[in-house]
Amino acid sequence: MSALSDDALRGEERVALESHVAGCAICAPYLAELRGLRAAFAALPDVSAGFDGAREIDRRIAALGEARGRRSPRATRPRWRQVAMLAPGGAAAVALGVWLGVAAMPAAVPTSGATAAQMAAFAALPPGAVCPAPRACGRAVR
Repeated sequence: MSALSDDALRGEERVALESHVAGCAICAPYLAELRGLRAAFAALPDVSAGFDGAREIDRRIAALGEARGRRSPRATRPRWRQVAMLAPGGAAAVALGVWLGVAAMPAAVPTSGATAAQMAAFAALPPGAVCPAPRACGRAVR
């Protein structure tokens, strides 16, 4: 519909769509609304900003780069006091993570057959399956 209202359709597509719109109670008012909007926008005055926005943005970015270049390299490095204040917090976070990881692990991993049965669900071959080749099941070829 937008292409029809913008006169962007040519040939058979245009004829087919215009014949549909002429007989459709839903599409006809919609096309009329699109054409009305197009006419309203065309009637608006042509307004220009009076300056190039891209050039102004480039100028401001360049000014920021120059301002940062004037600072001494020492001002951008963290001071030892800042590092000294943050180091205990980082160490505490690592220690807490290790402690929680150890606490979440079971005390002893059982080696009973129940664990093997539970892990069978992850086997490459389902229980009772025939091996496609002896090497696939870990058997030696004779």
